[in-house]
Amino acid sequence: MKKNILAHPRLFAAGLALFGAASALFVDVSKQNVFDFKGVRAMAQDKNVQAASSADFALDLFRREASDLSKNIVVSPFSAYEALSMAANGAAGATKKQMEQVLGGGLDIKLLNERNHKVLLALNSNSAVQMEIANAIYADSSTRFRSSFISLCRDVYQAEAKSENFNDPATVTKINTWCDQKTHGKIKKIISSLSSAEKMVLLNSVYFKGTWQKPFKAESTRQQDFKLLKGATKEVAMMYESTDLQYYEGGGFQAVAIPYAGHRQNMYIFLPSEGADFAAFQAKFTSKDWNSWMSSLSSSRSKKVDLAMPKYTVAFSTELNKTLKAMGMTDAFGAKADFSEMFEGQPGAISRVLQKTYIDVDEKGTEAAAVTAVGMQSRAMMQVEPPIKFTVDRPFVVALTDQDSGEILFLGSIVDPTLK
Repeated sequence: MKKNILAHPRLFAAGLALFGAASALFVDVSKQNVFDFKGVRAMAQDKNVQAASSADFALDLFRREASDLSKNIVVSPFSAYEALSMAANGAAGATKKQMEQVLGGGLDIKLLNERNHKVLLALNSNSAVQMEIANAIYADSSTRFRSSFISLCRDVYQAEAKSENFNDPATVTKINTWCDQKTHGKIKKIISSLSSAEKMVLLNSVYFKGTWQKPFKAESTRQQDFKLLKGATKEVAMMYESTDLQYYEGGGFQAVAIPYAGHRQNMYIFLPSEGADFAAFQAKFTSKDWNSWMSSLSSSRSKKVDLAMPKYTVAFSTELNKTLKAMGMTDAFGAKADFSEMFEGQPGAISRVLQKTYIDVDEKGTEAAAVTAVGMQSRAMMQVEPPIKFTVDRPFVVALTDQDSGEILFLGSIVDPTLK
């Protein structure tokens, strides 16, 4: 029986948050505290922390960003979530409540911090793949910030803290160099300049490089037609492998889980039925359906799959202001913003949230990176069966996830693998 599936690769990213305020003195950020948190597995069984799952945020972000079907999109919900979580610690009042609602379903920021710290430690502890997550703060040396905010970002998010002259163009170079280094050259530049109102930059970077548990044979790759949304076809480099994979079918689509070395990360391929409405398919990516699909896949028996999947490379950039406002984070961007837990004696508001991502999928595995910029201004199986034919020859959704933490690192919509 022939079946088709959509691919979800693991998405990785770097996040950047920019903030603005008035003038004074940058606090000392040299001290470091150590948190004694339980393991991420225990965290998953805590109902309060479980409620803070970033899946709602990730899927809502993806659905809104993937509405343009004329191009490939790849977002890193994890990077945006990390940068905005740091920023939320500087918020107060209604601004804080809205950010807590969007990020964690209304869960208190302290529980969000606990969860995020555990996830950070878990993701950075994988030796089978190259997974690197880092945070940093670049702050204007002439602006006064609350020492409690800087310390919390340093302790919980392991953020480096640097005091710089924001009137000096060299500061922009330093910020971009940080992103370039942390993403191994995949995201070379996140900002071109700092406005006179921007006074702080919160950075989150994620870099992933993993080989497949069973790599594709390069000699098997050959050109094959890929069906575009409007009926035309394009030749793409299609990879082939026959292997045992966890498989799911239902609801008008097929899905497989393709493991990376070490089995902690998977690429999920979600392939809608031939002729299906792709926009309507993307709209199914809600947390309720996602959790159901993940449960079905994790409990399914491995099946022999004849997998055909295109090679592709995507570089994507977007501004998330409009999307985040639509998700409910409205006050943070305007005159109502309250970031009094970040600035001392000066009002602040988010000015821009930018994200750049990169993902490359080939016979060996996946390399992915991203940068999110949040700017703030003054006022971030064993049964013998015939092999399943799994040919990804039409638009699909791709997700890259971490099994232990459940984090959705990257989510993408590939409508044409030949588009860079």
